[in-house]
Amino acid sequence: MVTLHQWEISPFCQKVARMLRFKGIEFETINYNGVLGAKVPMLSKVGKVPVLDIDGQRIQDSTRIARYLDERYPDLPRLYPVDPLQKAYVELWEDWADELLYFYEIHFRVSDADALNHAVAISAEGRPKHEVILMKPLLKSALSLQLKMQGTGRMAKADIEAEFIRHLERIELVLSNTGWLVGDVQTLADIAVGSQLLEIMRTSKVWGAKIKSYPHIAKWIVQL
Repeated sequence: MVTLHQWEISPFCQKVARMLRFKGIEFETINYNGVLGAKVPMLSKVGKVPVLDIDGQRIQDSTRIARYLDERYPDLPRLYPVDPLQKAYVELWEDWADELLYFYEIHFRVSDADALNHAVAISAEGRPKHEVILMKPLLKSALSLQLKMQGTGRMAKADIEAEFIRHLERIELVLSNTGWLVGDVQTLADIAVGSQLLEIMRTSKVWGAKIKSYPHIAKWIVQL
């Protein structure tokens, strides 16, 4: 049995779920919604999700999980290309998505009241009503602090959103070549970048519509 321990609104957890589906590996999920999140530090030394239980091992971090899956299942569709140059491009896209694009996703959750409400509703699904009430200020505070510490939270809102549009334009341009970010087949680059954008689309109607307004992005993202 393969088990994914996740926080449902985490793009990194959704990234791992998409990796498993891409490889055709059956799995179950355990969601740490609401106050259940207090149990996450007990899952691994790092104290964060995603955590994957597989073949008697417990692996934490979406990138380490991706590498393990390609090593453990080399005959299934590969997340990383065999070609060293293409593999390097995939790794660059993945790092960019995880370390930069992620903070735009956080910004839109904090700055859009409807997106924050939606994120709270998803992350506290199945939990008592009082937890939902408590979770909203806690989530907003935690995400705001994360943005401030990273630096995005110190920028003007208009500047953040203008830069995000520039990123969308770059993604659209790259996709116009083969329909994928690296090479002519889906790779981890697509899954990593797409997972960030799909979380924005899931919780923010305004920015979800903006993302879908790019024709190549709209065609690509529904395949992930």
